[in-house]
Amino acid sequence: MFGKRKTIPQPPLEVVTTLPDLMRFEFLVQSGRLLPRRPVYSILAGQHASKLRGRGLDFEEVRVYSAGDDIRNIDWRVTARTGETYSKVFNEEKERPSFIVVDQSSSMFFGSKRFVKSVSAAHAAAIGAFYTLKRGDRVGGLIFDDEGFDYVVPKRSKSLVQHFMQCIVNRNSKLPARREVRQNSTLLNNMLRKTLSTVTHDYVITIISDFTMIDNETRQHLKVLRGHNDVILIHLYDPMDGTLPEGKLLFSEGRHQIRWENDHKNWGEKYSQGFEAWKVEISDEFRRYGIPLVFISTELPVEEQIMKTMNQMLQG
Repeated sequence: MFGKRKTIPQPPLEVVTTLPDLMRFEFLVQSGRLLPRRPVYSILAGQHASKLRGRGLDFEEVRVYSAGDDIRNIDWRVTARTGETYSKVFNEEKERPSFIVVDQSSSMFFGSKRFVKSVSAAHAAAIGAFYTLKRGDRVGGLIFDDEGFDYVVPKRSKSLVQHFMQCIVNRNSKLPARREVRQNSTLLNNMLRKTLSTVTHDYVITIISDFTMIDNETRQHLKVLRGHNDVILIHLYDPMDGTLPEGKLLFSEGRHQIRWENDHKNWGEKYSQGFEAWKVEISDEFRRYGIPLVFISTELPVEEQIMKTMNQMLQG
């Protein structure tokens, strides 16, 4: 008599994401409860008038009429109410397609509190993709891991966004089988080179990673991308990246091991200070390039943190 085949339990959604888990962000974005109405790229990169032909004119404000204003833009209602001539002011509305680069490499499969970095990255990508679709713009991108990548051509299509989500799920689901962490700086750089060869100009390029693989080549690629696009970096971090628990610890990346104790020669304090100093340093560096850096913790849901960050930027 044959025994029953054991079924392998599905990992929790905080560890491995699924397509329904990512598609739920469509409702959150479409409902308008997740992100502000003002475009994210205008909050992060600053509003500026378009120098290119756009899809239409976006009303901005009314102001007192001045010589040279187009009389067709006179706001007759405000003029009649105030007794002074007012003109409508418009900004050109141009297409801002979104290109999202999502890191699903082995270094992202880590989390000590609630989510692993790779799942938080998937959630951030889903929010960005559905938000772009809601704005009526094209969205696509690259999803990469240690073995390869998926390229999704930017389009204005819900089915395309669902395909993008499925590519993320496919890469994400492979992570539990990884037996070692590969620190390979060429992974991210290769994806940035691919992005450079794909996007043209006036894109909103969002790169989602823990940036453990950043080097001088990475910086150069980002500066070149920023020359003709808006670039946003979303840095995923875990609480243990900044503070290690007390006691004797043993760490391994699959091949090597290291013993750690916070009290030994103030290792713990130096570790925390080093992480905070690095956050300030890298934020200041990319601010000089005109590239915002948003820190997202694996301890809390991504949607809560993004909403908080957007509100802070609106108030600032």
